[in-house]
Amino acid sequence: MATSLQRVLAAIGLVGVVLVGVWLSNKFPRESSARTRVIRSGERDVATVRASVAEQRAELEQGEGQRLQHLESLAQAWRVPMSAAHMAAPLVHAIELEDAIVLAPGKQWSSAHLRVTAVVERVTYRQHGVSVAANHTIARIENIGTQPVAYLVRASSAGAGAAEVHGSRMLNAIALRPREAADVVLCAGSGSVRLEHVEVLEIDEFQQRLLSQLSPRALGSDDMTALANQPFEAVESCGALAAPSLAGLIHDGTATWADLVDYYARHDCHVDAFVPGYHRLRPRDG
Repeated sequence: MATSLQRVLAAIGLVGVVLVGVWLSNKFPRESSARTRVIRSGERDVATVRASVAEQRAELEQGEGQRLQHLESLAQAWRVPMSAAHMAAPLVHAIELEDAIVLAPGKQWSSAHLRVTAVVERVTYRQHGVSVAANHTIARIENIGTQPVAYLVRASSAGAGAAEVHGSRMLNAIALRPREAADVVLCAGSGSVRLEHVEVLEIDEFQQRLLSQLSPRALGSDDMTALANQPFEAVESCGALAAPSLAGLIHDGTATWADLVDYYARHDCHVDAFVPGYHRLRPRDG
C-alpha cells in the first residue's frame, strides 16, 4: 500500500517537474521577444526624434540661407561689401562711460571710439511761425575710430534752469562711420553738458547701413532726437517697425540697447521682427 502511494506521488512530482520545465523553457523566449519589441519601439522613437530634429535643422538652414541672400541683394543695391562670416561673428562691445561727468563749454571727453565735445552755438529754429536764431547747448559726438560704430550716448544740459530744447540739427542718431559727427542739441541757452553714459558696438559699413534704417525711438531715444534723425546714407526708414514696443523691451529690462542693435546689425528691419529673448552674440557663443 505504501509502495503504491509512493509511486503515485513520484509520478505527480515528475509531471510537475516536466510542466515547470516546459514553462521555464517558454519563459525566456517570451521575455526575449518582449525585450525585442521594447527595444524596437525605442529605436522607432529615437528615429522619429532624429527625423524631427533633422527636419527642423533643414528649415532653419533654409531660412538662414534665404536671409543671407536677401542681405546680399541689399549689399549689391547699396554698393557696399557684405561678409557672411562677419555677419555671424560677435561684435566688439564696450561700455566706455558709466559714471557721469560734466563738460564745460569747449571741454572734451574721449574714448577709443568716440569724442564728445560740449559746444555752444547758434541754432536756427521756428517758433510761433517765426525763424529764430539763439545759442544752444550741444553735445557733439564724433567717431574718432577706424571703423563704423553704433553708439548710445546719454547726455543732458547741466545748466541750472536751462530752457527746453527748441532747435535741432540733423544727425544719424544710431551709427556713425569714421570721422562722422552728430550734433545732439540738448537745450536752448548756454550751458555745460552732463555726460552720463557711453556705449558702443563696432560694426562694418554694411551693418551701419542696416542699423541706419531704424527709428531712434526703437532704441529708446526721445522724440526730439528721433525727429532730428537723418542718416547720412540713402536708406529707407523702417516706418512700420513697432518702435514703442521695442523701446518697451529696453525699459522693462527684457532686452538691452546692445541686444537690439546686435539683432538689427544682422537682420533687415523691413522683413525681420525682433525676437524677444534674443541676446547679443558674445565671443564664447561663437
